[in-house]
Amino acid sequence: MKLFPSALLALATALPVVLTAALGSPGAYAASTPFPGKPVRIVIPFAAGQGSDILARAIGERLTKAWGQPVVVENRAGANGAIALQDVARSAPDGYTILLTSNSPIVINPSLYKKLPYDVGRDFVPVALLAATDMVMVVNDKFPARNLQEVIAELNAHPDKYSYGSPGTGSTSHLSMEVFKRTAGVKITHVPYKGSAPAFTDLIGGSTQLMIDAMPSALPQVKGGRVRAIAITSSDVPSTIAPDIPTASSAGVSGLPERPWYGVFAPRATDPDIVAKVRQDLLAAMTSPEIHGRMAELGLESVPPLSAAEFAAFLKEHTDYWNQATQKIGMYQTE
Repeated sequence: MKLFPSALLALATALPVVLTAALGSPGAYAASTPFPGKPVRIVIPFAAGQGSDILARAIGERLTKAWGQPVVVENRAGANGAIALQDVARSAPDGYTILLTSNSPIVINPSLYKKLPYDVGRDFVPVALLAATDMVMVVNDKFPARNLQEVIAELNAHPDKYSYGSPGTGSTSHLSMEVFKRTAGVKITHVPYKGSAPAFTDLIGGSTQLMIDAMPSALPQVKGGRVRAIAITSSDVPSTIAPDIPTASSAGVSGLPERPWYGVFAPRATDPDIVAKVRQDLLAAMTSPEIHGRMAELGLESVPPLSAAEFAAFLKEHTDYWNQATQKIGMYQTE
């Protein structure tokens, strides 16, 4: 699976045409529409310090200036994003409550849980795909392995000794390690946390020894010398942001989950003109010098803007991918 496959447009017909109509075009917003006329709330489904939170705060500052209205970032962590998505789905469809999230609540949760308090296709309009990042395997500084093959050898030699942390059960971090375990044939115990920050606290302290997490959370810890980077797990191509970190595929381990992404969604019945306005201003914010510069610091990469049909196809492809991935590791709709 590639982040932007060549067959993207062909897949778009598999999703409801209403997605295309709802997104409209950036020019659809009428100049006379008084939006926004009050503060806008950006809901984040995770704790402070994770990629979606960091990105939302940078964007919020930019939109506050552009709109002349406060943009408030609200963290609603819990249930791998389900609490926040339920909140947004039930909010008034007026553009004043939007969701900024990583991929897991949108395309992973439906493959993990038989029942969710929201339905992505029924409850949300996709507004804009904003950024993508890489996943990186990191280890406690005292962990004896220095590269991926040594990690595998150490885990095989001591199958009951080590544990790995994640920001939570069902997160991209968690599932990436589970796919790695199956691919490499190793055993290691999962310890879920409520966010990346506490997971890294225990990794640095030695309570856990390994972790795969997204660049925005992991890179500051690596640069600070608090953990060691072992491999980029989400791409066969070296990271442009951290080119010195080898890829897992270069060490002979391939087929691991690809790059997580970040996008914005609105409640389903939101006026198409408002959706188009928000999309237009979000994409403008992403190209602003201050956010563009901040992106590299955060370990985030810009992505090409997608049309309504492309975004719809993108979501379907990634949902299909995670349906297959969770089936392979025995986690498909087990809860």
